[in-house]
Amino acid sequence: MQRLELIPCKAPFWADGGHGQTLWSHFLKSPELENFGTQFEVDLPDGDRLFCFHIPGTSDTVVSVYHGLSGDVTSDYMQRTALLCQKLGHSVVLVNHRGAGIGAAYARKPYHSGRAEDMSAVLKRLREMFPGKKQIAVGFSMSANILLCLLGGFRGEVKPDAAITVNAPIDLMQGSQLLKTGFNRIYDLRFVLRLRKNVEEKFRQGLISEKYDIPAWSTIWDMDQIYTAPAAGFKDRFDYYQNCSAIHYVSKIQTPTYVLTAQDDPFVSVENYMKASFSKSTMLHVEARGGHMGYLAKQNTPLGSVRWLDYYLHEALQSLKQVLA
Repeated sequence: MQRLELIPCKAPFWADGGHGQTLWSHFLKSPELENFGTQFEVDLPDGDRLFCFHIPGTSDTVVSVYHGLSGDVTSDYMQRTALLCQKLGHSVVLVNHRGAGIGAAYARKPYHSGRAEDMSAVLKRLREMFPGKKQIAVGFSMSANILLCLLGGFRGEVKPDAAITVNAPIDLMQGSQLLKTGFNRIYDLRFVLRLRKNVEEKFRQGLISEKYDIPAWSTIWDMDQIYTAPAAGFKDRFDYYQNCSAIHYVSKIQTPTYVLTAQDDPFVSVENYMKASFSKSTMLHVEARGGHMGYLAKQNTPLGSVRWLDYYLHEALQSLKQVLA
């Protein structure tokens, strides 16, 4: 894998830190899609269903994009990535995980950080829909961990031809513990609030028969024990974390993969990346500033905006185009 020649993400004074990067990236107005394209569905073996959107392009490449925890296809980073791919001429497929977005009424089981079999099912469908086209998968945060698990051989058989991951929590136990501490509780509360509503709605609609008692002030650490682990078939949260942390699988990756993280990510420890045994098929880039999927620069990148993450994705996609040629 070729290392990308990148200008560094020099942060503005008002976002010179992990929390500033993380929060301001969502507060700042982001370009939006005018049209999400054509909706299609992917039926899963257990009866659940995924809802995806296809925006056609002119190149020989299809880029499938997967959101983070409590997000969906409308998340700002998902829309910006779709717009970037459109400018490059690539077809784009935006994927809602189980129960996310418009799929809320069609999932009995939860999505989680190890649902590599779901991502594999989407990629299998895309192979059928677009025979002969190159498949690149882009995963953000939770989905980045899922993608690395899939590439490393954990669940699922169909893989993309190339991949890009952004701020994957490759050690799930440490990530959930970090979310419990200090200012990180703000993010934790936001995640849990959205997920609690999702679980409560499943019960009201009759999708699940058990009424899970998830207290209002629960953490992700709590929720993984109360709901995620048992509902997904794991013995407990420790079993879930152990099985679904990508750090155990990255040494086995054979697919060309660009991996991005930041030293100042508030709840994804860069130390895990430093000790992980990434394979020769991966190229890890650690940026000093970026927070969790923020990467705001004080000056415009070559793409004409302060969104350094978009610039990184552009360069990674262009490089993978050469790799796959």
